[in-house]
Amino acid sequence: MPLPQAESGAEAKPSALDVLLRRMQTESDFPALSEAIGAINRIASSDREGVNELSNNILRDFSLTNKLLKLANVAFYNQVGGGKISTISRAVVILGFDTVRSIALSLILFDNLENKAHAQQLKEEFVKVLYAGMLARELAGRTNLKDVEEAFISAMLHNLGRMLATFYFPMEAAAIKQRVQADALSESKASIEVLGVSFESLGMGVARSWGFPDQLVLSMKKLPDEKIKKGAISTEPLRVLAGFSNELCEVILNTPDADRSKALAKLTTRFGDCLSVSDKQLSGLMEKSMQDIAQFALAVNVNLKQSAFARQATKWAGMPAAPAESKLADATPNDPEAPQTALEASVLHERASLLDAAASDETGHAAERSSARIQSILTSGLQDVSNSLIDDAVSINDILRMILEAMFTGMGFAHVLLCIKDGRHNTMCGKFGFGDNVQGLLKAFDFSMADQPDVFLVALQNNADILITDINDPKIAPRIPAWYRKQVAARTFVLFPIIVRGKPIGLIYADCPQPGDIAIPEKELSLLKSLRNQAVLAIRQSL
Repeated sequence: MPLPQAESGAEAKPSALDVLLRRMQTESDFPALSEAIGAINRIASSDREGVNELSNNILRDFSLTNKLLKLANVAFYNQVGGGKISTISRAVVILGFDTVRSIALSLILFDNLENKAHAQQLKEEFVKVLYAGMLARELAGRTNLKDVEEAFISAMLHNLGRMLATFYFPMEAAAIKQRVQADALSESKASIEVLGVSFESLGMGVARSWGFPDQLVLSMKKLPDEKIKKGAISTEPLRVLAGFSNELCEVILNTPDADRSKALAKLTTRFGDCLSVSDKQLSGLMEKSMQDIAQFALAVNVNLKQSAFARQATKWAGMPAAPAESKLADATPNDPEAPQTALEASVLHERASLLDAAASDETGHAAERSSARIQSILTSGLQDVSNSLIDDAVSINDILRMILEAMFTGMGFAHVLLCIKDGRHNTMCGKFGFGDNVQGLLKAFDFSMADQPDVFLVALQNNADILITDINDPKIAPRIPAWYRKQVAARTFVLFPIIVRGKPIGLIYADCPQPGDIAIPEKELSLLKSLRNQAVLAIRQSL
């Protein structure tokens, strides 16, 4: 039977909630936090486009990308093996869309809810929240819940209101805590008295505004104090798992060691009808969750030894002390041959370095450091693709996404997109890509293969990699098609055709906004060509 509703006193007063939301909107970081989480939540996980959109959203944030890839490579997330993960696209392939989404959401929350005066208190709250999420994920696997990542997110959001209040309303949050301790009020009643709305209602209101689905928002409702009836796990599984996991966290933090057995017995008895977990199993779950938290802490440089909760949870799991912080040919414009001559001069050859000397300092060290970093990213991307090519379970689209992502992140292009030939209409059409508003850009790429030879058709017909430094260069301008000028703002771009068995099958396009923004040294060019060749191999294998 469905669980009873939360206590009536915890229901939101719309005016009070609206006032708090308006106050939070005036904080410079809250709109950015809301947009980041809202963008993730708007992505549909059921279609392939969702994968590309998720990767795009993550890649916009350099720090988020780096931390997510760190987590994707630690033992906790990379249990399935498959080599080092160096692209978000491969992380989705190896870990699954929902896992990458849940990691991203947790990192976005963590990154945005720190760096304030109450940093240590917030980190402590976040360690608890994360631990609850890990517990819920493990429990979900035992209860055969279909989506274990939803369990993780629901448990992580369960006390969102308290976290937000601590961050945005620290004085009020301190007053609430004092009333709970001094006047023996429930947290719900104390928060209503101070804020005009309960922590629960504040969290639910914000989660709803961020676009979380109803089943996750409703899972944030507190459970009744009495014993949870049998059948609740089948009717409201997320709420039960989130409630149990978060209540266990409070028990761990607030129970003296001498009363540990009694407190655990009381909790497991209350949930016993719908969550059958023995003391031994619970101890194993707690140990596994603590190990998982340690992996997260290493990736985001959180010192668990400074966390009272982590120290308690480690003891309750029967583990050693909590892990420490990680150290972690010129021609005149009027010459009829000028456009062709200019195109020939634009063909990329690995022997001809196109590195702009201005990119380095007087000693050349900056260029070398930058070049080494670029080569590292491109090489790692090649390894990702190579590992995926031998995996029959990885789709051709997933491999092509990894190739584009490696080019995008490695070279710092504004956009990278893939065009694939439509044989029925003899056209080249945009399929997917990376960069801001890439969906709109893809619509522009739908051009006939039978038109007069322009720069795109020359690249495809001659299997030539071409860099256009400035589309308005008089020598090049006649070969830039009208559709491109009308619909694309970039002034410089590079083309890598995909030729399979002598026939043009696709085209990789990458751009930057201003003339001269693209410079490709010899080693980087060789790596880019190798990535394109992997695309050729992947498509050939799929035919």
